[in-house]
Amino acid sequence: MANDSGTDGVRAPTQSYGRQNHRRRRISKEALDLISSLPDVILHDILSFMPTKFAIRTSLLSKRWRHVWCETPSLSFENCRLDSPSLNEIITRYTAPKMVKFHLHTIVLNNVPHHINRWIKLVMSRNVENLSLDLFNHVEYKFPKFFYINSSVKQLSLKLSPCDMVVPRCSVSWTSLKKLYLDSSSLSDESMAKILSGCPILERLKLCSCNALKILDLSKSMRLRTLEINSDTRFPGTLKIMAPYIHCLILKSSHLPCVLVDV
Repeated sequence: MANDSGTDGVRAPTQSYGRQNHRRRRISKEALDLISSLPDVILHDILSFMPTKFAIRTSLLSKRWRHVWCETPSLSFENCRLDSPSLNEIITRYTAPKMVKFHLHTIVLNNVPHHINRWIKLVMSRNVENLSLDLFNHVEYKFPKFFYINSSVKQLSLKLSPCDMVVPRCSVSWTSLKKLYLDSSSLSDESMAKILSGCPILERLKLCSCNALKILDLSKSMRLRTLEINSDTRFPGTLKIMAPYIHCLILKSSHLPCVLVDV
């Protein structure tokens, strides 16, 4: 009798657990079907919050998901090789008419101009608003002229090595740019002045390791409100800053002396 009672005591939770597990699977399936039934525009926003390589994997879920990622408004790639076949296929399959954000972090190796130029052409053609490029380059490369002519980019982040990639060889026209972040160790005064002249509505400027600058003249940047300068390496010389319109000045540097001429 005791054995029967003990056996019953074990069986009851097992049966209950089986019913609960079945219920969980049913709820999980219903939840998945619920997500799949959402409009594409909502699914695109959901996928934009994850790295692109994971967003692409959702195409394996079902026929419903096969092409959803192709119109995701944001693409993000970390530690990728530009010459990989998978990236070339992404360019071919990507069909979003509008791009909100594009981030690319790569160590550039072979056929540099061809691969980088293809991505720049793609994002420019989709009127990208937030563009972030983190490029470590082993061979000589400079941005093409069409990179410096854009009316859609509102936020631009360039982390480049070597730094001469960001030397403009033409006039700059970033008419919608409000936030600019530059990490380039030997950006010259002339290049900086040319960039600033093409950003009429710039509101925030952040410079990191731009230790070759001697004069930072922001007297014509009438909408600039925040200036941040960060230097973590030693460099001879002094930076003179002229920024009469800023409201916030952030200096994170113990190696680059600054003289505030008109701030």
